[in-house]
Amino acid sequence: MIDLVSRLLIFIKDFTGRKHDSFYWFQDGNLEETDAASVAEFQGIVVCHDFWLIRDALYDSTGTLPALIVDLDELRISVSGCPEDRIAREKRDITSHLEKYGIEREDRDLYQKMFNKSIPFDEGIAVKAATAIAAMYLDLCAKAYAESEFERFFNVEVPAYRLLQLSMSAGISIDTSGLSEKRGQAEHDYFVFLKDYSANHDMPIETPSRRRIKAKLLQEGFELDGVSVDYILEFVPHDRDFGDDTLTLLALDAARKVLGSLTLSTNTTRPLVDVFGSRTSRVQIRSPNLQNIPKKYRSIINSRDDAQLCYVDFDQFEVGIMAALSGDEMLKELYAAGDMYELFATTQLGLVDNRKAAKQLFLSYAYGMSRKALVDAAVSLGVERQKAKKAFRQFRGYEDWKRTVWTEFQKAGRVSSILGNHFRREGQGQLTGKEQRSAVSQVVQGTASLIFKRALISVASLEDLRVALPMHDALLFEHRSDETPAKVVEVFESVMTVSLNSEVSGKASISEFSD
Repeated sequence: MIDLVSRLLIFIKDFTGRKHDSFYWFQDGNLEETDAASVAEFQGIVVCHDFWLIRDALYDSTGTLPALIVDLDELRISVSGCPEDRIAREKRDITSHLEKYGIEREDRDLYQKMFNKSIPFDEGIAVKAATAIAAMYLDLCAKAYAESEFERFFNVEVPAYRLLQLSMSAGISIDTSGLSEKRGQAEHDYFVFLKDYSANHDMPIETPSRRRIKAKLLQEGFELDGVSVDYILEFVPHDRDFGDDTLTLLALDAARKVLGSLTLSTNTTRPLVDVFGSRTSRVQIRSPNLQNIPKKYRSIINSRDDAQLCYVDFDQFEVGIMAALSGDEMLKELYAAGDMYELFATTQLGLVDNRKAAKQLFLSYAYGMSRKALVDAAVSLGVERQKAKKAFRQFRGYEDWKRTVWTEFQKAGRVSSILGNHFRREGQGQLTGKEQRSAVSQVVQGTASLIFKRALISVASLEDLRVALPMHDALLFEHRSDETPAKVVEVFESVMTVSLNSEVSGKASISEFSD
């Protein structure tokens, strides 16, 4: 793939929807007007920016997308290793980076206006911008080589990008007949829960802002220095379940907004997809964010024609990755034996029928909660203090591995998952607790995202399968043959096993997508 010819595409989108989009190849310093069919049929790498703007127009005209697409923003962010770049992406487009590649600011601003259709097309300005964009592409490829990101980007991120963009262009089928009912149910569930939430936790009757949540946590005595609000809500036990209740309320609010954004006038939605959507490269779906719909409302998603929907998920994905990367024998044993969290609850903590608490405690430990806070949290959940201390002393191999990750992060100023996906440190000196957790998270979650994308690429080659919707580390797909789900599970397990050098045997299963 990396030896294929690339060609730079400049396009001007027709925002009126009349299909008057314009396409231009940039070659040898000149622009050559082309059409959607020629773009879709090109067998090399199509290089452009803001591909999402033209994605559906290309698909509607040709029924497909180019075989290989490099969106320069995706490449730029993937090689930077800086989380701020992803945040800034929502505020600054690619043109803000072009000046250092030779274009004058005035010409850059004119190209931006032309691209946004606020001024007429000017070939001279387009050529100047394309020259800078081409230089940017070559520079980013050189940086990808230097940062050991080239292989991952072109062999994993690029095919995953094309696959998911194609799937979203084809659209996700929506049961419009049941949409109104689900909207009403989501609104009802939200307001009922909101009323109880307000009464139980002395909070205003509204979805709490992050500032309000932070103030509440401080009021409750939580230390937030070096700890994110999300970490406190998800991993730390709370009196009266404030953390779980807050996360539930936020999920219900998100669900009603997503359902409200769907229209009754069409039975298909075409979400945007951010294939490098987080620091750890997790796939994120937005506009609408169907990944945020709880199971009880997911029945609005239909299969197309006579196909069936099926849902595959990795089993204890994070634990398996942690066990493989660290080589911790106890962790490997628990992962291989069955439901690790259930086993850990009963055999190590003495918590009967409390898998949820065991999972919360283990992940708190795995991502770096201090030993004292961890034991105190376990005791608050009913675990004997000595039993809690003993339970978390047994993962010596994992402890050693965490220290090697922290040492690398401090000395090298960066840390990576398997096959690249690095995270660059912004501070200096001794690592803070937050930096330690971020480093471990980058390696584990970054590895998870890469394994998932490899599995996604592999299952997409099955004849009887169409990718419907990625759900973080799980996949909703369409099929017709009864034999296909078992084949998908086999592929997921095999990809995980091979990616982790057979340190563990990957586990996946078919589960319910909706209630």
